[in-house]
Amino acid sequence: MTVLALFTVVIFLVFTTVWLLTVLFDRNRTVCHRLSRFWSKMIYRLCPWWKVRVTGLENVIYGRPYVVVSNHQAMLDIPLLYVLPFDFKWVSKREVYKIPIFGWVLWMHGDVAIERGGTASAKAMLAKCEAYLKRGVSVVMFPEGTRTKTGRVNAFKEGAMMLAQQSGADILPVVIDGTFDAFGKGGIAAPHTFQVRILAPIGADEISRASTRELRDTLNTLMCDTHRAVAPRHYQDKK
Repeated sequence: MTVLALFTVVIFLVFTTVWLLTVLFDRNRTVCHRLSRFWSKMIYRLCPWWKVRVTGLENVIYGRPYVVVSNHQAMLDIPLLYVLPFDFKWVSKREVYKIPIFGWVLWMHGDVAIERGGTASAKAMLAKCEAYLKRGVSVVMFPEGTRTKTGRVNAFKEGAMMLAQQSGADILPVVIDGTFDAFGKGGIAAPHTFQVRILAPIGADEISRASTRELRDTLNTLMCDTHRAVAPRHYQDKK
């Protein structure tokens, strides 16, 4: 953990320098995203007992922006999802931006903040996300709204579905596992495998034919069933 902490401080200083040098001409923060991807991959490589398994990369059409929806298990989801092979922006709760280093990086990265329960904030979030999608930048959202407390996939909110319907972008479902139980009472879980399964995208035509609620429920069922198959241990006591 000491090595990780030192690495985080060093790479944050590098990140800040890169941001200062590129912010005026890199509108989409592409350079910062590439550095974030390197930073995130190193977090997992610094622990030699951790492995990341990615499946479904063939479902990604390069150059196409997506509304990416993922289940949410822990803070480690953030670096884990940088295995996605395209540039993207996070949609995060406003209070996350107050976290030292992590929140500062979100701000410098140009990610999208949203206030809890704020209608005006939700509209501003959708507008900013649509602008990114039009510029070819994907958006990542956690439709559960918060981290799971059981390891299972919880019910979804409708924000990501509304964004896909308004923007005309495809939805790319991503199911992750392993971050929920990466740390236990005994410390770091080792050996440990993190899984990222990229599912087939839901096309704009199918999205336009469904209501927001139907789309939400269909996607939730799909991702719940996939996660149950990937990580049945979280569902063993569920009737």
